[in-house]
Amino acid sequence: MNAISEITDIQQAAFKANCNVQERSPNPISKVTGLAYAVVQRPDLDSATKFFEDFGLLVTQKSGDKVYMRGRSNSHHALVIERGSAAFARLGFYAEEAELNKLAKHFKQTPKTQDSVLGGKFITITTPDGFPLEINCGLNSLPTINRKESDPWNYSDSKERINDCIRKDIAPVLVHKLGHSVYSITNVKESIEWFQNTLGMITSDFQFMNDEEIPSSAFLRCDCGDTPTDHHTIALALSPELGHVHTAFEVDSMEEVAMAKDWLEKRKQYKHSWGMGRHILGSQIFDYWRDQEGDLFEHYADGDLFDAKVPTGYHPFHKQSLHQWGPDISNDFAGLNHPWKLIKIVIKRLFSKDDLTMKRIKKLGKAMG
Repeated sequence: MNAISEITDIQQAAFKANCNVQERSPNPISKVTGLAYAVVQRPDLDSATKFFEDFGLLVTQKSGDKVYMRGRSNSHHALVIERGSAAFARLGFYAEEAELNKLAKHFKQTPKTQDSVLGGKFITITTPDGFPLEINCGLNSLPTINRKESDPWNYSDSKERINDCIRKDIAPVLVHKLGHSVYSITNVKESIEWFQNTLGMITSDFQFMNDEEIPSSAFLRCDCGDTPTDHHTIALALSPELGHVHTAFEVDSMEEVAMAKDWLEKRKQYKHSWGMGRHILGSQIFDYWRDQEGDLFEHYADGDLFDAKVPTGYHPFHKQSLHQWGPDISNDFAGLNHPWKLIKIVIKRLFSKDDLTMKRIKKLGKAMG
């Protein structure tokens, strides 16, 4: 039994009583319904495109200095690669037109027309840490790509596949959609409550180090009322290296996560970071890879879905709190494989006005073993 499942109601109540961050906004400006796309900048478009093709995305169009890519979902594009200095540039969210107009009015903006490939209208807003978000409505839908029928599975007490065999082609596994994105932030309460107050997001789960008023991480989902939505669309964490931590794409099954891992290993040009395993908060089967520029991307399957009625959970944060089974967290995933760079980052942040104090650095070190 993992440590999170062993936590008592009294311990959860203590975390909740000590927390100074709200669970959700009583009156948000607007409500987004999900992630639409991510935009990355890369100096070599061909190399970047090859990584994401191997990762399981399909090119729909190359237009000048942009490459547009999709998953199986026909809702909208999932990724745009732009020529430029290497960066995880921005995220696109989807909202209904009325919700977009509320945001536009609040931020005193007039919605702009998207390019012809993405379609629709959008405004750009920035998080407290200055990361740009594009809030969209009316994005172009895409031609349907049907889901392949699953092969019959011979369970121990239910055998459906008789006189037949399974032979899989080891090839890029087509992802379904963009699922979530995770960021390290400077001011925990400010950032979490900004996403709640501005975009209507609900905290599915908080994680805490001992005797802390602010969480070390928060998993935020969209508020779609009675319609279940992914356990988290955005996650925010207090960790030394600021900015983009990882972005995740959904596939259909644990076997597809494994097949995607096998395919990427055979390429011998990408860095495996951590996996396979099953997360605790969100429950996803996961596997993590870095592209040529060092950005981290996840394949996942079998994640939790919550509607708006599910209350916020309160949990401890430590080395074993991120997964139910699988290998121990790697130094690469934990950011411990470049100690001198990490020391420089920590020293710089200690002289800035943010939440990463020396006391919390010591607690993080102890929590991660």
